[in-house]
Amino acid sequence: MRSWTTANPVTRGCVALTVLGLVTAVIGTFLPWLRSGNVHRDSHTAAAVIGQLLPSDTNVAVLLRAWNVLPLIATVCVVLLVLGWWRTAAIPTVMFSITVGTIAGLSSVQSTGAGSPVAITLPGPLTTTVGAALALLSALGILVSFRRNGTAPKSDEIENR
Repeated sequence: MRSWTTANPVTRGCVALTVLGLVTAVIGTFLPWLRSGNVHRDSHTAAAVIGQLLPSDTNVAVLLRAWNVLPLIATVCVVLLVLGWWRTAAIPTVMFSITVGTIAGLSSVQSTGAGSPVAITLPGPLTTTVGAALALLSALGILVSFRRNGTAPKSDEIENR
């Protein structure tokens, strides 16, 4: 576990930006992603609706149900970052950001379908994409800053933990 006050400024900045990116990505999942008539749905509601239309034993239906776990995963990453387990938190943050950012990015480039009854709305996917990109880049910055500074714990530091 690292101390905030003894960490170098680059690492502290990367940690702060990672937390900001994760929070922004999760907030984006609760913003409107889908418009159906006059009703706007967030990504979790849209995933539930789409999941009900598919047979429950398909891989896509399972992945759509797993979308509801994303806020929990981001929360675990933030808690690890706050506790000082920065490198430990960086790995799941990278995986979270790539997965969520790819889905949100693909959703945001789809046609908004101004004349169609069902269409993608941009606030949710764009916010999530920006948050995921920020979290990804800053988590990679955490990993690089430890690698460059040679701050890997020595064997006697591991034994003292």
